[in-house]
Amino acid sequence: MFHKLNRFLPVRSISALLLAAVTAGTTLSVQAAPLRFKVGYPVDAHPPYYMDSGTQIPAKDPGFAVEILQAVGKQVKEVKFSLVRCQFDDCLQQIKTGKLDGLFNVPYREKWLFTGKYPFSKAKVDPRQKIYREEYFLYRVKDTQVATNGRRIYGIRNQSVIVAGVHSAVDEQLKEEKYPLLRKANTTEALQALLQRESPAAVLVGNYVETLARKHPELAELIRRSHEPMMTEDYYLMLSRQFYAKKPWLAEIIWDKQTEFIQSNGPRLEEKYIQ
Repeated sequence: MFHKLNRFLPVRSISALLLAAVTAGTTLSVQAAPLRFKVGYPVDAHPPYYMDSGTQIPAKDPGFAVEILQAVGKQVKEVKFSLVRCQFDDCLQQIKTGKLDGLFNVPYREKWLFTGKYPFSKAKVDPRQKIYREEYFLYRVKDTQVATNGRRIYGIRNQSVIVAGVHSAVDEQLKEEKYPLLRKANTTEALQALLQRESPAAVLVGNYVETLARKHPELAELIRRSHEPMMTEDYYLMLSRQFYAKKPWLAEIIWDKQTEFIQSNGPRLEEKYIQ
């Protein structure tokens, strides 16, 4: 067959066809090879985002943020997704050097702008592409007179302020104001302590309390919340600058897919994980 073709086609044409076929095959193979997308998150538990401590990735109920990233890793076919855990400071160093391609949950800090890439729009971080927002409100029992101006808490007479979790973003602000902290394991236990009047005030994430109130409607009759949050913190998926420089369009797809998944599945995951 080759000899027959050779009689009708010049050698130059045959060479061009062969080169085109080889080039096309090479291009297809390169396009088909998924890009490594190695994402880290801290070893310390931070419910509801990651529910346990340690270096292992739980096979069941790993946490709100972990499920989101696992779903995105499956949806974006251009990447080969994997998860690892590390100390947060070590994670930051690894994403700076490109050893990690992604890291969550990272609050926005100007000092980390050259560590990795946040999702940006119009020259500033884009809050629409956050993984989650924590708004900390002051809570009190209905018949008490506790109040806040957004920083100071009035009416607690040097008593402790109830907080939830091993660490919360509002801890430092409360410590700066010299408030002793009464720490509870989760939001449910914090609300129980408030209702049992272990302290007249609790500073908790509003969305967590609202999720629990949907399960326990009687809460709405027992507690009151400040009108404005005492603190707001957004958390993001940070990408390495090396990953972004290599495939900026793919980075944007990842952030977009994450946002789409949260919009459609966020309420379900909140119901599942918030305690």
